[in-house]
Amino acid sequence: MTMYADIVFLTNAVIDYMLLFLTGHICRQPLRKRRLLFASLVGATYTVFLFFPPLSFAFTFLAKLLFSCLMIMLAFRWTKMWGFVRLLATFYAVSFFIGGGLMAAHAMLEEKSEVVDGIVVTHTGASGPPLTLWFLIIGFSLLWWGVRYGYYSVKASRQVDVQYVQLEVDIFGHTIACRGFIDTGNQLFDPLTRIPVTVMEAEVWKGILPERLLQRLEEEITAFELDMPEEESRWLERLRFIPYRTVSSQTGFLVAIRPDEVRVYANDKTYCINRMLIGLRAVRLSADRSYQAIVHPKGIEERYVIAS
Repeated sequence: MTMYADIVFLTNAVIDYMLLFLTGHICRQPLRKRRLLFASLVGATYTVFLFFPPLSFAFTFLAKLLFSCLMIMLAFRWTKMWGFVRLLATFYAVSFFIGGGLMAAHAMLEEKSEVVDGIVVTHTGASGPPLTLWFLIIGFSLLWWGVRYGYYSVKASRQVDVQYVQLEVDIFGHTIACRGFIDTGNQLFDPLTRIPVTVMEAEVWKGILPERLLQRLEEEITAFELDMPEEESRWLERLRFIPYRTVSSQTGFLVAIRPDEVRVYANDKTYCINRMLIGLRAVRLSADRSYQAIVHPKGIEERYVIAS
């Protein structure tokens, strides 16, 4: 069997580049083409050892692991130990999945093959470029697309699962509950304290919030314009006025309340947040009434999870 070193080197360089690209994509790493290209070329030099039997030590597990670590470091730089291990594990997972898929497809389609020195050799009668080379290029491309498409499909379905959550707000011994929607584009914070703001429909607060405040939510008000009875004056201490800007560049102030505690229920987890403001809107947030609150993404951070 004739092996062409240039074809083997080029094929492995392309495969390594696509594997590293997919690894960085999954792990959300900066994808710098020059670094990926250099790392893939270094990885492709590993195939040179095939043509030099005295370099058989390179086929040991330790040598392969060190070569993989070198490729990861060249492609994505060193960050932290856990981040590096995550990249390395993802790189191997993607490689095993695509490599296993190619071997399975090849075993189904081959007519005659044998194992020579640990290498599967397929005998074909085709002329021109070897059939196995075209099979490798086409099969790898299809499997690479499948892994990438499958990853984003799973990610999208998971996002749909966590988009809707159950929200509970405690204040003055009352609990206000409603369905919330996680909006990753919600980056509304109190400019002074940097406390995240979750927006709720004021209608949910009926019976708990003072009627005078509910009636004036649509107006441009300040704390000094609120004439509230003495028994309801405690609400004034909890009010905040958050400046905001809409997509159409309109500015205004959002009336917000500082609750005692906020709880978010999502994916069988409970998130407890003590520092979150609740902005009140007199209009409906959802036309189909599928949710009554736009929850700030900070509300589902892992640090707020309550151990069950």
